[in-house]
Amino acid sequence: MKINLVAVQAKPILEDYRSAHAFHAKMSDLTQRAVSQVDTALPTLVAFPEAIGLFLSFVPFYYEQVKDCRTVAQVIRRVVPRNLLPSLGTALRHRTFGLKTAFVHTALKAEKIYRDTFSDLAREHGVYLLGGSLYTPPIEYEVSRGRHIVATGVQNTAYLFSPKGLCLRRVPKLNFSPPLETRIGLRRGARSDLVPVDTALGRIGILVCYDAFFETLIEHYDGLGTQIIVQPSYNTDRWDGPWAFDRRLTEGEAWFRYGLPAIIQGRENVLYGVNPMLVGKILDLEAEGLSSVSWNTADPSTPGEKALLAVAARPDEEAIVAATVEMPERRPATVIERP
Repeated sequence: MKINLVAVQAKPILEDYRSAHAFHAKMSDLTQRAVSQVDTALPTLVAFPEAIGLFLSFVPFYYEQVKDCRTVAQVIRRVVPRNLLPSLGTALRHRTFGLKTAFVHTALKAEKIYRDTFSDLAREHGVYLLGGSLYTPPIEYEVSRGRHIVATGVQNTAYLFSPKGLCLRRVPKLNFSPPLETRIGLRRGARSDLVPVDTALGRIGILVCYDAFFETLIEHYDGLGTQIIVQPSYNTDRWDGPWAFDRRLTEGEAWFRYGLPAIIQGRENVLYGVNPMLVGKILDLEAEGLSSVSWNTADPSTPGEKALLAVAARPDEEAIVAATVEMPERRPATVIERP
């Protein structure tokens, strides 16, 4: 069976977050470009990067106040004093403090923009869609209470949507990258959150950015029969600059040598890796990366660079990275007969 794996290397700007309509328009354009690269008569996965929803937590609600800001610090200095009383109410009601309160305060509205946008695009194009990630506390819908915040711990969470527009799984990040995530005071996900999803494409597992560098998490998914691992990412170091942990390597060399393309090699079940990356500069947050689709050659010694099926050309520009690959037919369910 043939399937399509598509990584969207996105480069949004601040204005793309000024309203729900603007965000939908930007994501719609990227999705249209993604599906135009493949035959969507085949089962298709389109994956967006980590933090694509980060700016939904404040820009749509305070755009006129922040549209000419140049740094995150400027945004905080403008937004916090002008919205002190409502934020104080949120802090008291949910018992939060610091930057976390700002994310909780807008969580229900920000999550709705994210969820409605990617649900609509998955349904419109008939694809499985990994909507990158956003920063909100866990949100639930129950008929008697409506949409509500379940717990106040803010998580970096990626949602996977079906071609019918339904959310199939929400996976939070377990391991944080300084300085942004450590300053916010995020709540870590648990290993029990890492459950693969059976789909028409195969069994999909999600690891948000840094999590895919942890061998035991790859082992965990491989042991659960995961065939495709998706790693939405946001790398804030220069791609051709020295790697922080070994300055003999560049950041990009480290991603391929130790990241998803290398770490899936020789696994029993994992066949493919999909790594969409956010690039560009918003305020003073800048990111670079080369999005990729990789495959398991079955040889554990294969260098990551040799396992790339498709990769972006530049680390600082938008790109659609697509590969059509073979997937084994789905295994039938095992039936255990009673003696």
